Amino acid sequence: MDSLHRLQEQEGYPRHNSTSSNGEPRLSYGSPGRGSAGGLANSFLVDSLRRSVDMPAYMQWQTLSTDVSLKLRQGSIRINKSNIVEWTSIDEHNEKTPLMDQSMDKEESIRYADINCNETTKPNDSSWKVGVFLLVNTALGAGILNYPAAYDRLGGIVISTLLQFGIVILLATTMLALIWSADLHQDTTYHDVLRSMGGKRAQQLAATSIMSTCFGVDVTFLIIIGDQFDRLFYTFIGHNFCETFWLSRTFTIIVTAVILIWPICYFKRLDFLRYLCMLGIFAMIYVVFLNVYEYYALEVVPGQIKTSPTSIIAAFASLPVICFAYQTHEIVLPVYSSLAKPRATNFIKSTIFSLILLLVIYNLGGSYGYITFGDKVKADIIQMYDAKDPVVASGIIALIIKMVSTYVPIMFCGRGALDGLYAEWFKLSTEQYIKGERVRRITITTLWNIFVLILAIVTPNITIAIETLGSLAACNVFVFPGICMVSLARRHLNGYYAKMNNDRRLLQNLEGTRTWRYIWNFSYFYGVFIIFFGIAMFVLVFVQVGIDITSVTTGGNESEFTCL
Repeated sequence: MDSLHRLQEQEGYPRHNSTSSNGEPRLSYGSPGRGSAGGLANSFLVDSLRRSVDMPAYMQWQTLSTDVSLKLRQGSIRINKSNIVEWTSIDEHNEKTPLMDQSMDKEESIRYADINCNETTKPNDSSWKVGVFLLVNTALGAGILNYPAAYDRLGGIVISTLLQFGIVILLATTMLALIWSADLHQDTTYHDVLRSMGGKRAQQLAATSIMSTCFGVDVTFLIIIGDQFDRLFYTFIGHNFCETFWLSRTFTIIVTAVILIWPICYFKRLDFLRYLCMLGIFAMIYVVFLNVYEYYALEVVPGQIKTSPTSIIAAFASLPVICFAYQTHEIVLPVYSSLAKPRATNFIKSTIFSLILLLVIYNLGGSYGYITFGDKVKADIIQMYDAKDPVVASGIIALIIKMVSTYVPIMFCGRGALDGLYAEWFKLSTEQYIKGERVRRITITTLWNIFVLILAIVTPNITIAIETLGSLAACNVFVFPGICMVSLARRHLNGYYAKMNNDRRLLQNLEGTRTWRYIWNFSYFYGVFIIFFGIAMFVLVFVQVGIDITSVTTGGNESEFTCL
């Protein structure tokens, strides 16, 4: 253990050095204290490259939301039970020295108490209204750019709206299934509840799915950046801008990635990005505003407005785009545990209001964007607007900044998930994990960025990228919650009569055993339906992606001003 403590001090990890008056161990740091203002700036850069302060090791198992990550660092969301055992994803004979520091101040010592599944520590409890904001903030993303095109594939506004209502109802039930399943073992993360209800393999599959989603989101961000530069160049230079190498799509994506994004990907602190969080929400809301604004400002002849889908497979394959737009399941449990009163009734209010708000936002953006251009609408709705309009130019610039700033936290999340899975697959000890952290971080980050860049260059448009992300979203919002629902129903059905026989008073308070048995039987078959529904979408989407890639390859790019 002495060698482990020395390693922790060298890398800036916390170590035990005293105990509090009530016997709880205290943590302090092996790194020196603060100095002057100049020393602070230098220390920030050095610490960002060498230490982990603000992004806990378990962050990747928690959420994609920067808001929730901040709450985790402040301690307003309690650490779940498996994170005590799995600071390095390994059980080391009650080893509880955390590999990643949660403090916001290196000078002050923090208390590190044993936290079990029955304890709750929430210094900054939030209301259900804050839960609404967190859920909406997580869901709003790049999918809104592709929404008008999804309306075209789904068969028009009426069918798209009705399908959204159906999807939203299904998503609400799967979110509640996660909550009810988590209450059995006081789980506080998406992956913990899957481990409790589906076993270790289910947890690892979910982690792999989240990691793949992060990778796909980063690819989508680079594609969107290329789209926005193409739009600007096409407007201000002309249709022949593709003939100039340094204005080509490939060049602009590479330069943006290598110069603006890659250097900050090797940092381990995200303080400098937290102030751009609100910009992400603004940029996505601004897209909706643009769709409404341009409908009244533009004088264009729209294409055909469909009233039914031209292809059942294409329509069904567009459903995951809807799922991706509403995907918040990864942060459902952290948000639920952070509520001042973590009860199902409180969270139901957060769920209902957030889904209604998202439904209004997406319907406004999708409907206005579609009726403005009809079946002529492009995969990225921003490409349809004239960048000479200052209103449009402002939105394009905000989108580019948003994509650059959001790429990094998403990469952190995916990198951490891969790092944790690597530690489990190769059975790394705590000392091995700490010693090799820097090499793994640099290696994973480099390979991640290179492969993301390659895919962003060769992927024709965001429809293909978002469809692929939607297929993964189908697993995250249907398949895995469906597993939890089936397991929950089986446990209640198997143990129901035994509990009734042991507690006659409980039996007397129930309206009837048959009613509850019917409810759990329905839940069981509904969970099976949800699982197969998600699997079907996952498979059909990949079929549609293959069709889309073939059509783009043989028929050319659908955008007249996109350079490939």
